[in-house]
Amino acid sequence: MDDIRYSALSVDVEDGVNIAMRDMFNINIPPTERVIKNINNILSLFNENGTKGTFFVLGEIADTFPDLIKSISSEGHEIGVHGYYHDLFYKIKPQKAREDLYRAKSLLEEIIGNPVYGFRAPAFSITHDTAWALNIIAELGFRYDSSIMPVKVNRYGWAGFNKKIHRLLLPGGDSLIEVPLSAIKILGKGMPACGGGYLRHFPLSFTKMVFKTVQKQQPVIVYLHPYEIDKERYPDYFYKAKSSVNLKKRLALSIYRINKGTVVKKLRSLINEFQFKPINEIINILEKRGEILSKPLSLNNN
Repeated sequence: MDDIRYSALSVDVEDGVNIAMRDMFNINIPPTERVIKNINNILSLFNENGTKGTFFVLGEIADTFPDLIKSISSEGHEIGVHGYYHDLFYKIKPQKAREDLYRAKSLLEEIIGNPVYGFRAPAFSITHDTAWALNIIAELGFRYDSSIMPVKVNRYGWAGFNKKIHRLLLPGGDSLIEVPLSAIKILGKGMPACGGGYLRHFPLSFTKMVFKTVQKQQPVIVYLHPYEIDKERYPDYFYKAKSSVNLKKRLALSIYRINKGTVVKKLRSLINEFQFKPINEIINILEKRGEILSKPLSLNNN
């Protein structure tokens, strides 16, 4: 069972400033160069002991900074797709989703000169209600998807979804390997673990406890965003826009930046204690061991 000890570090490559301006204030700006600095810092951290990860890249980032994507790939990390403009599936139509995913996948493959196998939806927006997206992902030639949070929380999640890496048999005959995000039950309640805000806010000791618990059964899928290590002040135009929105949004944007100074230390500790491989390599290991079981997509759980 040694191979099951490998887990995955995954990075959703997006720029916190341009996404906040668009999603919170409805102001469109191109990705900023902060994403380059933040990704380079993550690469340096991974390189400290030769750790390789999976980087799910937005098409607009690849279009704006193609050399950054070449750099990630040249260092031996896996490149995946994160959409084109960070559109959430429940806000767009299937045809738009298909066009954007095809555009992003084609662009990334052209930049790195290799096939792209994996996809992750922005904000884990593949749920019971947007399961139609899985057929599109399979039809576009992706080998696997890592978009589903198998517990329900406020903004996302699919309660009752299989927590193990498995092959989804889709309506129409296609199939897709699903790599759910890691989750755990605490006092009988399911909750996400080992990534994003949960990594920032929970003590390292708690994260390691959860990590070891999940890893007894399957690889842990750690996820983070470049902006989660960005401790520098955002541009003045961000704060000007922030001052014009209601208190609820201002509070959310403030909480969003709490504990960023703890992330690098926590990641370094996880990297030093546990072993990681890119997601596609983990799938290869599990397939060789016959541990990826097939399961028809069920929409009975909601």
